[in-house]
Amino acid sequence: MLKKIGITLIVLLALVVAAGFGAVMYVKPTERLDLRFNEVPLLERALTMIKNLKTSFVLSEADIDNIGKAAIRLKPEYQPGVLITGARFNLEGERLVAHLNLKLRDRLPVGIAIYYKLEWNEPNLVAKVDEAKLRGISLSKGYFDDIVIPLGSQLPELLHIKGIEIDKGNVVVSIRKPTLRELRVLIEQKVKRQAG
Repeated sequence: MLKKIGITLIVLLALVVAAGFGAVMYVKPTERLDLRFNEVPLLERALTMIKNLKTSFVLSEADIDNIGKAAIRLKPEYQPGVLITGARFNLEGERLVAHLNLKLRDRLPVGIAIYYKLEWNEPNLVAKVDEAKLRGISLSKGYFDDIVIPLGSQLPELLHIKGIEIDKGNVVVSIRKPTLRELRVLIEQKVKRQAG
């Protein structure tokens, strides 16, 4: 009798260990991601846009990836005990998708995808959580925060973003038409920078 109970306990323990191992392997990230990024020359693009008398400029998917990673690098700890160790951003239709590699409690690596809708809220580009998934399993949106990207603060103070629009895999940033006085100040700034 004791032998049967002992064998049953060993089998149950083996099943629990196997289930735990399977769960850890299931949540493990499927791709290696990092937080390396290249600076996006927003100021130069804005000045070129003005020089060409246009009122918008385009941010490519690579630009969005770099801007998103830069924002995460400023604060990689998403919540206490949750560290973002890698990210990749891309656009799917009208939504921004953040593929994130997380480390929970400095031990458990987890890979998730969070889908955002982009909105302009002066002076920031705000990515509002629309959906979250762990390998196809939907997670509650309540666990995740919106991302605030200080896009407006990276432009000259005389330029003001009017809005954003997603078009063919790019984000089109529309600028409020500057006044003649604002144009003169911007041109003077560029001349000073080239002379200095």
